Amino acid sequence: DNRVVTGSVLGGRTAAGSEAYLGRYHSQVTVIREGRDRPLFGYLSPGKERHSVMGIYISSFFKSAPLPLSTSAQGSDRAMVPIGAYEKVMPLDILPTQLLRALIVGDIESAISLGALELDEEDLALCSYVCPGKYEYGTLLRENLTRIEKEA
Repeated sequence: DNRVVTGSVLGGRTAAGSEAYLGRYHSQVTVIREGRDRPLFGYLSPGKERHSVMGIYISSFFKSAPLPLSTSAQGSDRAMVPIGAYEKVMPLDILPTQLLRALIVGDIESAISLGALELDEEDLALCSYVCPGKYEYGTLLRENLTRIEKEA
């Protein structure tokens, strides 16, 4: 079973039903395996065929073949843990951990002072990818920007 995405995997939208077309501003269609399988005690496995940006699985030592990626989030949502992952992938000169915390709690004053008005949803796609708490920061940014627009 596959998922069709209009745009990139990091910033695209699911193309299904009546919306199964290439988006207006997209130049690619991506097909990725639907990850519906839930392994029993998957957190106890050494991760021979699992990908991690932080290098916590044994697969990070053996970089021979590309690992299979899917849409699975590998578990439920967790709390945001500041372990330095956001600073490694953020290409802009901002404080990503503090900004992302402000977006999560809806603190628009702090978000504005930390540079939220200079960002777009796809600027936070890599932060969503490396997040151990599995947050979608692009959606959180859009919600906060809409709230800023209504209140300002």
